[in-house]
Amino acid sequence: MDRYVRQRVLRQIGNEGQEKLKSSKVVVIGVGALGTLTAELLVRAGIGKILLVDKDVVDMVNLQRQVLFEEVDIGQKKVVVAKEKLQRINKNIEIEVIDDFLRDGNSIMLNDCDLILDCTDNMRARHAINNYCASTEKKWVHAAGSGVTGNVLVVDNPVLFEKIFGGSASFDSCEEIGVMNSLTAMVSSLQVTEALKILVGDEYCKDLIRVNVWENKYERIRVS
Repeated sequence: MDRYVRQRVLRQIGNEGQEKLKSSKVVVIGVGALGTLTAELLVRAGIGKILLVDKDVVDMVNLQRQVLFEEVDIGQKKVVVAKEKLQRINKNIEIEVIDDFLRDGNSIMLNDCDLILDCTDNMRARHAINNYCASTEKKWVHAAGSGVTGNVLVVDNPVLFEKIFGGSASFDSCEEIGVMNSLTAMVSSLQVTEALKILVGDEYCKDLIRVNVWENKYERIRVS
């Protein structure tokens, strides 16, 4: 039985699209609330190669929303634990890990990827991604969530991202205002959906997607 049969029958993906996913390499920057579910969805969807980038270790406070981790993982490197568990989900996926934080000085790690997914919690890393994509003309998918609100944006114009977020040192901190686990699950799902559209060559959303999970609000904000 083909494990991807339910995707192959989707007219949006089909056999050709599934083969494109298999031949793709995606980088997930940040293996936290967004990154754990994003990576799992990519693995289950059949992305051929995945690179996980993070330097953090698993903490008790992560378990409320970082779905790959369990109590026995506390104190261990996130990328190491994530790789082990993702390989158990799908042994056919090639998973690489880098135990480091992304910054302008080490963005060479992104060179052979097809798409970059921002699952970080800080603007420094996001600007490093954007700077790299400005020089390589690659797309990336920004995602962020705190409290009960989140954003997703496919960045195909690095200049536009700088105009929108260039003055932002950070978003609201989860440490300060908290975060709903259902929010990060929703934001991650939206991010992966846009990533799959890009990888199979379909039309992706060009608007800033904003959700408020508590008030059941979904907005598409035109950016230009």
